[in-house]
Amino acid sequence: MFGAGRVRRIGGAALALVSTALVSVLVSQPAMAATSVTRTMAWNNTAPSLIRPNTDYTTLQTATRVPGTVDGKALRLTLPADPEAGPMGGVGFETTKAYKYGTFGSRMKTADCTGQKNAPGVITAAFTYSRDHADTNGNGVTDNNEIDFEILCSQPDVVWMTIWTDYSETSNNLRSISRVVNVRTGEVLYNCYITAYGKGCEKPLPGENLPARTTPIPGFDASKQFRTYKFDWSADRVVFYTFDNQNRKVVLWDYRGPSDRIPQSPSLFMQNVWHSANWAPFGSTAKPTRPTVANTALIDSTFLPQ
Repeated sequence: MFGAGRVRRIGGAALALVSTALVSVLVSQPAMAATSVTRTMAWNNTAPSLIRPNTDYTTLQTATRVPGTVDGKALRLTLPADPEAGPMGGVGFETTKAYKYGTFGSRMKTADCTGQKNAPGVITAAFTYSRDHADTNGNGVTDNNEIDFEILCSQPDVVWMTIWTDYSETSNNLRSISRVVNVRTGEVLYNCYITAYGKGCEKPLPGENLPARTTPIPGFDASKQFRTYKFDWSADRVVFYTFDNQNRKVVLWDYRGPSDRIPQSPSLFMQNVWHSANWAPFGSTAKPTRPTVANTALIDSTFLPQ
């Protein structure tokens, strides 16, 4: 488990950095080469050789007799009531190995805050993340290699996707592009590349805003249904997708922009549930509240490069 440390912003949130010694151990692990084969890890056990908890609040537990799962079992990630804000106050796990390129994802049911008052800020996420925070591209901004799927419990028909390459916690300069899609209607709500907070979006470059609309999935609700979320990461392209009610592939974002806007560092795969004190549902200005009851996401399976 990670100890407390400095706070670092990732995926629109904050992640505490672990000690320099532990960072050096994780960064020095050999990356697994990408292949065309994807490993499906079902949660009939906690696969200790492949994953480990990554917050002090995490206990990896397998739930049984879970409707909608492939084998009746799922990993339970329960965020307790009144959690600390930020990912390190949440619950989650990470892979024990780093991967460079490949297919990543999860079949999961996200945290459900139906009936809770004042739109609590609870996020369920699946993402790759590198702890090598050098400046390998020499642009003067600290590397922050990350590819995210994130869903707010108060807006379960909307999926947020972000590709990061840089973020400086001292200057607030960054390099990231995000897309927000209402999966139920197929509407692209937002597609934006930014280099600093408060600076506004830059004009999309060719290949950065595809497709213009996605195929609608009627009745989509990430918190009520087990759904599969995947992304294919390569050196010059990242494709995010899910599957419709007939199990047909639905591409949410086919990013084909400049390759220097795509992560190129070996990364861990992580999944978590955490509380954000400032991430409101898309289109809302209401400040999210701290959840007063526990919120649980269920992970049926996780997909990793072979």
